[in-house]
Parts: sequence; C-alpha cells; structure tokens
Amino acid sequence: MITGETFSSASPHLGRLAAMNRASLEALQLRRIQALLERLYARNPFYRDRMDAAGVRPEHIRSLEDFRKRIPVATKQDFLADQEAHPPFGRRLGVPREDVALVTLTGGTSGQGQEVYGRTQRDVHMLGYLHQLPWTMAGLRPGDVAFNCVPAGGMTTGGWGPGEGFRIAGATAFHVGGSLATDAKIDMMLRFREAHFIYASTNYHHTLAEGFRRRGIRPAEGFPMMRTLFTAAEGYPIEWAQELEAFWGCRLHEGYGSTQGVGFIASTCECGAVRQGGSRGCMHFLEWENYAEVIDPDTGEPVGPGEEGEIVLTNLGVEASPVLRFATRDRARFIPHHACGCGRPWNGIEAGGIARYDDMMKIRGNNVWPLSVDNAVFSHAHVEEYAGRVFVDHAGRTEVEVRLALKNDAPADEAWREDLCRTLTERIKAATNVLMNVRVIPREDLPSFSYKARRWTDERREGMRTERRT
Repeated sequence: MITGETFSSASPHLGRLAAMNRASLEALQLRRIQALLERLYARNPFYRDRMDAAGVRPEHIRSLEDFRKRIPVATKQDFLADQEAHPPFGRRLGVPREDVALVTLTGGTSGQGQEVYGRTQRDVHMLGYLHQLPWTMAGLRPGDVAFNCVPAGGMTTGGWGPGEGFRIAGATAFHVGGSLATDAKIDMMLRFREAHFIYASTNYHHTLAEGFRRRGIRPAEGFPMMRTLFTAAEGYPIEWAQELEAFWGCRLHEGYGSTQGVGFIASTCECGAVRQGGSRGCMHFLEWENYAEVIDPDTGEPVGPGEEGEIVLTNLGVEASPVLRFATRDRARFIPHHACGCGRPWNGIEAGGIARYDDMMKIRGNNVWPLSVDNAVFSHAHVEEYAGRVFVDHAGRTEVEVRLALKNDAPADEAWREDLCRTLTERIKAATNVLMNVRVIPREDLPSFSYKARRWTDERREGMRTERRT
C-alpha cells in the first residue's frame, strides 16, 4: 500500500493534489465548473435549454453554493427523454458526431432504458486514468501482476475501463473475467504463481474465496506476494471484509464508480476499506475530475458529516456526453476530508455502504435495504451465501423468506443450525424491523454470481425496483 512517505514517489500527480489545502482544491473545482458551464452553454443545446429554463447563465455562478442552488439536477428520465427525441445520443452530445470514438451504455436493469454515452479519444483516456489512479492509491505498481475478474469489453464503462487502467499503470494484466470459470481462474493463478493485485466485484471476491476453500487452498500461503484486493459495485459487512483480508493475507480496498463518472469517482486511501480496530474506511472523491455532492434527496441540501444522502455528480473534464448535477440514486454516508486522518483534502463517503435508493423494499410498512440484510447475514462466519424472497401467502399476508447455504466447515448438528437460524432471525429483525423466516438449504440450491449479486426477488404485484450502477 502507499504510505505517506511514498505517496508522491508512487504518483507525483497524486502527491501534488494530496498536498493542496481544502480552500485551494475548492478554488480549482470552481474554476473548472465555471469553464464547464461556459462550454456547455455555448456548445450543448441540452444543457443550454436547462440553464435558460432555470433563469441562470454561466456568469451567475460565482461560488460552489451558487452552483448547487442555481443549476438544476438532471435525472435518468431526463436523459432518456432527450435520447428518444433526438436519437441515438440526444442533444447532450456536445461534440461533432464524427469525434465519438467509443459508445458505452448503462445496464438498463431497471427496465427504464439504457443511457447512451459517446466518448471522444480524450474521454477514453480519462476512462483509463480514472481506473489507474485508485489502483495506484491501493498499491498497484508498474510490472505488478494483476488479475482482472470483471468481464471485459462489451458496451459498459466497467468493461472497457480496467483494460485501459492497467495499461496506463504499467501492470501485467490477466483479463480473466467473463472468459474463465472460477476454477479456471484459480488454475491460471496457480500456474503463474506471481500475483500482486486482484480486481473483482464484491460478490465475485466472495465467489472466488469460496472456490479456493472448496479446493482446500489458502491464498495467504500460496500467494505471499499478494498486496491488494480491490472491490467495487456492492456493499458488504465489516466482518466479511475482515475475513477476506485474513484469508488472503492482504488489505481490501474499494472504489466507487459509474458510467456517469467515466470510471471511478472515489477510492480508499492507504487506510483501506476497513481500518484497524474494525471501523469502515473512507472512499475519497477524486474531486479534481468529478465534483460530487451528497445531498438530502427531499430537500436538496447538503448532508452533514456522518449523514446519509444521494450522490449528485458533475464531470469536470468530459467532452462528449458530460453529466451536470446528475442525480445518481446512489445512497452513501458522507465523510468530510478531516475525518479520515490520512491528511488529504479530499472529501469522501464511507466504504462498504453504497446502496441504491431504487433497491429499497417496502415490507409491512418498513423501508428495508437489502444491504442491511447482507450485513446481518454475513456477519456470521459460517454463512456462505443466501437468497431472499418477498411474497404474498394464500391468506394475503406479506411473507419474507431468507434461505441460507453454509460453508463446508459449518457444524452439521441440527440443533446448532436451528440456533443459527434463530440468531440470524433476531439480527435481521433488529436491522430491518421485519420478521423473516430463515432456513438452511444445500449450497447447490442457491445461485452463484459472476459479477453483481441479485439475491432478492419480490413476487408481490408491485414488484421491487432493482436499478443498479454499471
């Protein structure tokens, strides 16, 4: 990992940004926002019309507070309507069509449609840069062997960014995601033996560890050169992260990113995803490239330190399809820069706690977040995987079922398993205020996930909204 003494030598660019004070960083942000607004007003009819409708011109924005109060928030629905009226890119495309070098799409898993993003050659370089920077912060060095377990290619930003990022970092990359099954990935690692860095979704780290356990291999002994596990895409319990670190014998780091952010928007510092002592780390915003606000979605006001809110995102240097105060629908806990202790002036969000407002389920009058159930279930060391189901029984009552699969070393004693189910029922009830029926089933009766986990199904008539970041 990068320490304070070696940070600048590992990346002079990051070192200069880390040495700035907060006032200088905010002045830089304001200058870039003002330049962005001038460019968008002159060249981007989508944003010019939105500014005109709000009665604001670029010269009216003289502070970051002006920006927050006067520039309207844009939503996914705004972008989809623009694309439908002006296919395929919408009027958000602020460059000539022939300058588009790459097209990426969001996942569209919400059923609302896929946002289309054109990228210029410079934007593609930015895509790699915003992957390389967090990995450098997490300890990746030129010549390191890196295993990329995220599916490569396709139409997603997450498919293209890792390849560009590892290339810029000078790493020796094995792009095994999507092309090799879990056992084949393990075989590849055992074949080459040298491995320093693994990038995978939170869920796939879980699946990969399960594969090693199934084969009786302890990575901490088999891969002594491993220094970094890097995760993204989903939240996780602290206990799960600590167990994963012990299993591999190295630190877990995390990044938060999206298609709208053209890669990673935030990343952990040397403190990691879980600090010594068991508290969650901080993912610092890469604030010189993406201006991120954490606001109360009901009032639009910034949340305070330690409070949860919605991330609103502005690209500061994207050319082709920029986002200006985009409401991400991602929920996060705000961490001010001075609360981390690393000394850098970058604000951030709590590691391991990103959730989707659209994933929340209303169950018996309670707001239930799947991540809350994840935290309760995976806090028990013997749980391997689970799946949840919300349904209406024959009497018209809403019921919730949680099916567990246990690790191979879990006791087979029936009384022990009944006690485990009672314990987890209590933990889930404490976390959600909802009583759920917990039972143990064979591992083969639950699905495995190669990227993002889809552990919940809602069989009620209204269904569960499940939009996720890409």
